[in-house]
Amino acid sequence: MSKLYSIGELLIDFQSVGTGSIKDTKQFVKKAGGAPANVCVQAVKLGQQAVYLTKVGNDGFGDFLIETLKNEGVDTQYITKSNEHDTSLAFVSFTPDGEREFSFFRKAAADLYFTTGDFKDVEFQKGDILEFGSVALKTFVARSTHKYLIDKARAAGALICFDPNLRFNLWEDGEELKQVVNEFAAYADVIKAGEDELEFITGLKGENGVNAVFGGNLKALLLTNGGKGAKLYLSDGKYEECGGYKVATVDTTGAGDSFFGAFIAQLLQVGATPENLLSGNYNYRGMLDFACKCGAYTTTNFGAISAMGNKENVDKAVK
Repeated sequence: MSKLYSIGELLIDFQSVGTGSIKDTKQFVKKAGGAPANVCVQAVKLGQQAVYLTKVGNDGFGDFLIETLKNEGVDTQYITKSNEHDTSLAFVSFTPDGEREFSFFRKAAADLYFTTGDFKDVEFQKGDILEFGSVALKTFVARSTHKYLIDKARAAGALICFDPNLRFNLWEDGEELKQVVNEFAAYADVIKAGEDELEFITGLKGENGVNAVFGGNLKALLLTNGGKGAKLYLSDGKYEECGGYKVATVDTTGAGDSFFGAFIAQLLQVGATPENLLSGNYNYRGMLDFACKCGAYTTTNFGAISAMGNKENVDKAVK
C-alpha cells in the first residue's frame, strides 16, 4: 500500500481559552500542531498510511507530540529527539469569527536542525507521496535535508506535494522567504496555496499568477479561498471548482491542512503518480469537493487534529 510521508515542523499549539488577543488572553490549552503533521493525521483518518519525518526536543513537549501522533495512527519511527534544541512552541488566540493570531517560539527549534542522517533509512516506493511546507525551510541544514528527501522520493517515482503555508513573522527577510518558497515550489508536482500566497510567490494576481506558477514539474495547483471554497488547475488546461460549504465555524486552525490531507488521501487511493496525474482520468471534481468538505468540517470544532473527521463524520455533517 502506498504511503504519505510528510516532513516539517511538529510543535505545541497553546490555544487560547476564549477569544481575544494573545496579549489579553489569560489561559491557554496545550494541543499538538504543525501543518504537515495535521496533513498526515487527516490522511490516516481517511484510511491511508502516513509517516512523519521530523525532530523534537528531548523534553516532555516532544514526548507529548510523538504520543499524540502515535495515538492517531501516524507512523512516528523517524521522529528523532535532540538534546541541543527545543521542541517548537506556538501560542494562538482567536477572534470571535474564528481567525487567529500567532506568536511563535522556535528560533532554536529541533525541527529546524534535522539532517539527512536522521532520515537515511527512509525508502520511498512508486505511488508514495512526499508532502512538505515552508515553515521548516528556515535553515540551510533543514533545506538541504528537504532536498535530499525530495530527490530520493522523485527517484523512486513518488509524487511531490508542497504547501507554502507562509508565516511571515518567522522570517526576518521577506525576500528570502520568497526565494526559498519559489525554489522548493519548482520541485513540486502538486501545490496547495491560498490566493494571497500565490500573489506573494509570483508577484501577480488572479489568472496571471496561476499561469506564472506552472512550469517545471508542476502538474496541479490547488488554489484555496477559505470558506469560499477552492479551485483546481491542471497543467493540461483542465479546471475544477468547489464553491465551499457553509458551516458553523468556531476555529479555522487546521482547515487548510485538512483540505490538503483529504486531497492527498484521495490521490493515494487512486494510485496517482507523476506520470499518470494528468492521464489517469480521475474524478477531480469529486476529489476537490470532498477535500472542501473535510476542511469545512474541521472548522466546526476547536483545534486541528482533534477536530478532523473520517469520511462518515464528514459526509454526515457537511451537506
